[in-house]
Amino acid sequence: MVIIPTEKRFDWKRPPIMLFILVLTNVIIFFVYQGEDEKELQGALDRYDRLEYFETEWPVYLDYLQSNDVPEDIITDYQTLYNQGHRQQLSFYILSDFKFLDYLNAHWVSFQEPKKGDYWTDRQQIHDEFESTALYGFGLKPKDLGLAELVTYQFLHGSPMHLFGNMFFLVIFGFAVEAAIGHFRFLLFYLVSGIAGGVLFVMVNQYSPNALVGASGAISGVMAMYLGVFRFRKIEFFYWFFVFVGFIRAPALLVLPLYIANELYNYFTYTDSNVAFMAHTGGFVSGAILILTVLLVDPKMLDEEYLAEDEVESSKQRDLDKIYKALGRFSFDTALKALDEFIDTYGEDFDLLKLKYSILKGREDPAQEAALIRLLNMEKLSINQLERVETLWLNNESLKQSMSNDEVLQLGWRLSALPSLMTSEQIFIYLYSNGIKNETLSHFARKLSIGFGEREHEAKKVKYEKAAVEIYERCRRY
Repeated sequence: MVIIPTEKRFDWKRPPIMLFILVLTNVIIFFVYQGEDEKELQGALDRYDRLEYFETEWPVYLDYLQSNDVPEDIITDYQTLYNQGHRQQLSFYILSDFKFLDYLNAHWVSFQEPKKGDYWTDRQQIHDEFESTALYGFGLKPKDLGLAELVTYQFLHGSPMHLFGNMFFLVIFGFAVEAAIGHFRFLLFYLVSGIAGGVLFVMVNQYSPNALVGASGAISGVMAMYLGVFRFRKIEFFYWFFVFVGFIRAPALLVLPLYIANELYNYFTYTDSNVAFMAHTGGFVSGAILILTVLLVDPKMLDEEYLAEDEVESSKQRDLDKIYKALGRFSFDTALKALDEFIDTYGEDFDLLKLKYSILKGREDPAQEAALIRLLNMEKLSINQLERVETLWLNNESLKQSMSNDEVLQLGWRLSALPSLMTSEQIFIYLYSNGIKNETLSHFARKLSIGFGEREHEAKKVKYEKAAVEIYERCRRY
């Protein structure tokens, strides 16, 4: 379930200074400071494996877990991983458990040291390599909790997509909250929400071998603050729930229990997920408590003038609401009529045409083919939209007989903007083999030649350049 507010726009009279600082800090830390983390962690694991220390330490690690009263089901899971041959994953768990090195030092007489390398020196160096990374030096480690890490973990991320997703939601919710409550209060509440999310995560994952990183706990707090700031004001939300997408206007606080319920459902359902649902929940609850407490103590802290802006619903939004409300009632005839009226009034929209095609296809309506052709003929599409068009074309072979040769050629031309030219090439071959050898096809062949050249595919570059010349000369002769 995804719910995103679309009510507010950036107001440069109230610049979100702290928001920009937070985003910039997260981006710089990830791309500059965390840049070598993966390489360093893999280097330490490779060295640990090369020196064959795992088999010596594995039985000692089991004793260590039992001596620390780790639940039996966790130990059983580790044993299962060992029996299945997941040595590197277990090595990762061992090396990321920093207190285990102290246990090794205290129990050195109970096991035989490995013969490779200078064991104690090498083992300490491997430990130091792990500890020197941003992930394990400043991430939140349930087995080795430090107070500073409750803050620092909020500025680290596991991957570019992790960073992008968090920053997207921070910007979407954050600028309005900062404008409403002020710069420094926003920063304070952001950090406190992240701390609360980290604490709840540690409480329910105290035996986890993984370090928690990411701003999602703090951002969940910002989301709760957004709902608390707008409270019973009706604001515009974009929602995506399984196959249902659209816009609704609803009192902000109605979303709050939905969010918490969704996170708790995910936590108990997706038990093997790497997503820190409890960190989200802790941050969200903290953000809600913070903003509602301050509202009770000093309700004048809010910028009411800012909050009151844009409360008038546009006619376009009302027409969109008609479509999605009809879908919510499964009134497909009404939805189709509203879709056609919307498109006639505001112009073609890719997502709405795709929605119309999906409804017609689900009903096995004969009009679905015409709707699909209309969708495939759309121009000026984004790469993401072109990829969806490509999938629709590949999944509907019968379109070759329904579309004109010119429509098929134009589709191939548009799809040549995609990273892969495979579908465009297939379209060219289809047209050429069916005797279509006009000047437009010559231009298409030259475009393919240029495209393959840009992709450093020399053989196909030459092939399609020759085809372009051949078709052009044939057109000149006839």
